[in-house]
Amino acid sequence: MLLGAISCVSLSAYAQSIDLGKNKGDFATPVELILNISVDRAQNPAPAGLNVQLYDPSGNDSQGSQQTEPGGRVVFHTSSGVRQFRITGPGIEEFTGTIQIVRQQSRDIENIIVKSKPSGGPTAVLLPGSSDVIAASRLNVPDKAAKEFKAGSKAMEEKNFAEAKKRFANATSIYAEYTLAYNGMGVAEMASGDAQGARASFEKAIQIDDHFAEAYRNLARIALADHNFEEMDNLLTKSLQSDPLNAWALTYAAYAELQIKKFELAIEHARTAHTVPHAGLASVHIVAAHAFEATQQPSEALKEYKLYMEEDPNGRDAARAKQAIASFSGSPK
Repeated sequence: MLLGAISCVSLSAYAQSIDLGKNKGDFATPVELILNISVDRAQNPAPAGLNVQLYDPSGNDSQGSQQTEPGGRVVFHTSSGVRQFRITGPGIEEFTGTIQIVRQQSRDIENIIVKSKPSGGPTAVLLPGSSDVIAASRLNVPDKAAKEFKAGSKAMEEKNFAEAKKRFANATSIYAEYTLAYNGMGVAEMASGDAQGARASFEKAIQIDDHFAEAYRNLARIALADHNFEEMDNLLTKSLQSDPLNAWALTYAAYAELQIKKFELAIEHARTAHTVPHAGLASVHIVAAHAFEATQQPSEALKEYKLYMEEDPNGRDAARAKQAIASFSGSPK
């Protein structure tokens, strides 16, 4: 009975919802982008009133500008894709950076450290979930490399994958530490059906920056396609160290852990996923329900089935959830 309950989670159903660079999910999705800005060190939040501008890949000011709140926080409502930003204000060195936000990611949190004047030196990016590690690979990208990266990103939007790969390769030949370009290359290779090439590109990105959550998630997508759930779980666990509230990573970590019978971890990740926006990922409650069943907690499993029905009453797992609810309630199926 236990094995039957676990095996009824459909791998094909989950695989259909994941974006492997093919036709499904090629559209941009809404994202809440939160920038937490500090000056010189993470423990020194930036003052209110710094100006933050957000740009699209073409360099146009598509998102306007906002000023930091007390505590150095600023929030943009944008969409997935490549975004650039610029931070200016009294007492700090001007800072520019690039973020690549993946599809199906409803929230992206970036912790950024800018340098105060008159001290020189490069500005550093402190990644989410870290304390001391600086992603130096994202600093001081040469203009030529950035131009090639933008061209590659545009080609990706147009689904011209050959051109995208060419442009990303040009970017990395100019700047060998360009993690975003290696990640972009991997996405283009996935879209072209070259999983082996994509794996090498994503692995290069995390070799340079071992806190690059998006590259870990992309490697996890490859592991999912290979049904390598142990590897998938390890990769997503690493991604969550830098981006702990990413709903996609939490959901698929829970799914991988269900498959390898790490039920308590699956429950923990599923519950965390429920605390953040997780549109399109209601099936995390099906995963949690099976994990609760596997650990002999039927009342908790029933709650998860009911949560699924509240979030996605017409979803592909609705019939399964209804049947389980009826069974737990003692009603005819």
